[in-house]
Amino acid sequence: MQQLVRGLLLIAFCFVLTACGAPATIYDLTKTPAAYNGKDVTVQGYYLWKPGDPGMSVLVKAISTRDDGTDAQPVDTAVWLDDFPAEVTANLHRPVDAVYGAVELKGRFETGQFGPGGAYQSRLLVTSAKAIEQVERVKYPAPTENLPNQVSIYDLEKNPDQYNGQTVTTRGFYYWTQTTSGLLTSAVETEKPLVKDTPTGSNPQPLGTPIAMEGFPPDLSQQLNVGPANGFVWGLIEVTGTFQTGGQFGLEGRRASQLLIDPATVKPIK
Repeated sequence: MQQLVRGLLLIAFCFVLTACGAPATIYDLTKTPAAYNGKDVTVQGYYLWKPGDPGMSVLVKAISTRDDGTDAQPVDTAVWLDDFPAEVTANLHRPVDAVYGAVELKGRFETGQFGPGGAYQSRLLVTSAKAIEQVERVKYPAPTENLPNQVSIYDLEKNPDQYNGQTVTTRGFYYWTQTTSGLLTSAVETEKPLVKDTPTGSNPQPLGTPIAMEGFPPDLSQQLNVGPANGFVWGLIEVTGTFQTGGQFGLEGRRASQLLIDPATVKPIK
């Protein structure tokens, strides 16, 4: 797969906000923070949360991502957020490594040293939040019926020890991005398509308990769903391979099970 290209998500509409009666924008808060210190404000911008040590919970004017929607990074000065309500994240973009999206926040703005290591020069104590964009999702599950001489992908996920060391044939979703490597999973969820050139949606994410998969032939990717700039590949396949569990498999050893496949057995299912 070719190197993924970064894209930019930018708030393209005007922010007319209120801070004690004076108009303000996310640009004002970051450019002249002292003018709003200690004031209650209403502000729109991009919320970005990332796990890790240290983690990140900020409001910014723009975010850059890979074409597969992962590796979100803040653009320009960020405002640290405290007490962002978790329930709002259900309506935002949720790739495997972050949560982000356009929001409107209310809260008390303060200047100083905030966040991990005091790295942020301002923060917003959030009192309320709402998503400006409502991200709708579509789930694509693997077939539930068992064909003769096949093992259900759901059984492999639920009872992996039962099939350890065995050669199995199963049907499931192949899923690939640069940040996950190849996986086999029981379902994929995508964001509902907003434009005609993405008929199967954008930002696909694996569901269930993904299984690392080795040996998938790259030339078959074009028979599946391929994202912009080859940012992701996913689709329903039938495959035969040796199942292993109880270890650390796949990219950075993140998966408890893997399937070592014979490339000649891979059959895309339309």
